Formats: sequence, C-alpha cells, structure tokens
Amino acid sequence: MKKNEDGNFVLSGREHGGYRWFKPLQVILFTAAFYAVLLGAVLVMTILAGLMSGVSPGEILSGNSRGYDNVDMYTPVGAIMNIGSIAVLLPALFFATLVVRYRSFGTYQSVTGKWRMRHFLIYFVTGLIVVALPLAICSFIKGEATGEIHFTIAGFIICMVLGFCQCMAEEHIFRGLLMQTFGGWTRITTVAIILQAVPFAIIHPYNITGKISVLLSGILMGVMVYISGGLEASCAYHILNNVTLYIINGFGIQTVSTNLNISDLVFDVLVQGAFIVLIVFLTGKIGEKRK
Repeated sequence: MKKNEDGNFVLSGREHGGYRWFKPLQVILFTAAFYAVLLGAVLVMTILAGLMSGVSPGEILSGNSRGYDNVDMYTPVGAIMNIGSIAVLLPALFFATLVVRYRSFGTYQSVTGKWRMRHFLIYFVTGLIVVALPLAICSFIKGEATGEIHFTIAGFIICMVLGFCQCMAEEHIFRGLLMQTFGGWTRITTVAIILQAVPFAIIHPYNITGKISVLLSGILMGVMVYISGGLEASCAYHILNNVTLYIINGFGIQTVSTNLNISDLVFDVLVQGAFIVLIVFLTGKIGEKRK
C-alpha cells in the first residue's frame, strides 16, 4: 500500500492542525486516565448489582480470569462487568479529545470527520447475510447445542446494548486511535494496519491459535477501514460477529471456548474475506470515501 494518497483514513492523523508526533500520545494517556475512572464506576455498579443478586465481589472480579470458558456475559451483573468494562473505552476517548483539543472525535470515525450512518446501516444489513448467517449455520453444524439458556431477560437486553457499544469502543481505539497514531508516525499504511492488530490480539485471552486468529481479524478489519475510509464497515462486522456469538452461546446453541482450532481460524478468515469483497463492491455503490 502507498505511503500517501487522498482519502487515506489510516494516514489522516497528520492532517489536523496542531499535529505533533506527541499529540496522539497525549490522547492515549488521557483516554487511559478517563478509562480508569469510568472502569472504577463500572466496578462499583457491578459490585452493588452483585450484592443485590447474591454474587460476591470475589466472584465478580475473577469472572473472566480463566478465559472465555467460564465468563458470564448473560446476566446483568456479568454483562455489565465483562462487556461494559470494555464499552466505556468509547466515552473515555471522547473525553480525551475534548481535553487535548487538536482534533475532533469525528475524525477518528471517517475521512469526512463524522460518523456516516448511511454507510454503517448498509454494511450492517448486507453483513447479516455475509457474516451473521454463516456464523449461525456453522454453530448448528458443529452440533454443540446444550439447550441450556444462560440469558436472563434483563441480561439479554443489557448484553445486546453493551455488545454494540463494546464493538464500537474497540474499533475506535484500535482501528481509530491506534491505527492513525501508527499511521502518523510511520506514514506507511500497511505497517500501521499490522501494528494496531498486535495489541488487539494480545488483550484477547485465547490460546495461541485463537490469538493468531484475532491478529488476522485485526489486520483484516484494518483493511476494511482502509478500503471504506472509516470505521463504519469494521464496526458493522465486529458487531455482527460478537453479537451473533453472544446470542448463539447465550441460548445454548454453541459453547464458548478459549481454545480455538485451525478450522475456526480458517472459517473466520473466510467470512472476513467475503465481507471485504462486499465492502469493495459497496464502496462504489454508496459513494466515494469522502462522501
């Protein structure tokens, strides 16, 4: 990929007035500070909700320490703790941009400097066929259905709402803040796309095959952003993938696991590859990157 070209979202971080190499670091540090405060608020809320539900603070804090096999995302307490604790990265970044003030929050979303809702809805609706449907079909083929429903009614509602927010938060941090930071420093699109995927893989508590799968996913979602000129496509994919998995696992259709195998990796890459082909096709239909 070229070092510089018009409408390149990955390298657009240098285009903002007042840019200096250390400005992104300031945003990252303030994001971390605001995140610590918001995470503390989430922990307090979770502990209070847990006490009302008979769940001890110890059980809450150790909920996902052993990976995804024992994580609770299906009760209000579990959803707030395990999904909400990531979702608050989104307001943390927003508040950080208000403090540093060398660029607007919208510039982390697309080359137009704002969220393109029409683009997102088109990617999301078409992605139901390319992403969500294959995931659902594959889960039935695996034959892991237990019939055990993990969701409570309140848990399902909270999981769905926070699931959307969690995916949006991760895309803004990794494919927005970090990818543009690396793009500004290196001025090389390919390097920036690869670098942002490394911490994305590290934070996911999978086995080695799972981490490789997440690394490739991070890279491919970076490619989605590069092609479409914003986060709308990668957010649509991320939401469809995660929320579909939450649903099929929460209703006992498939068992969530920390240990992925090669077939899981290949399937994920094929689905993402198909979605990228869809993005390439749709980009010419819904307008150029800057529209």
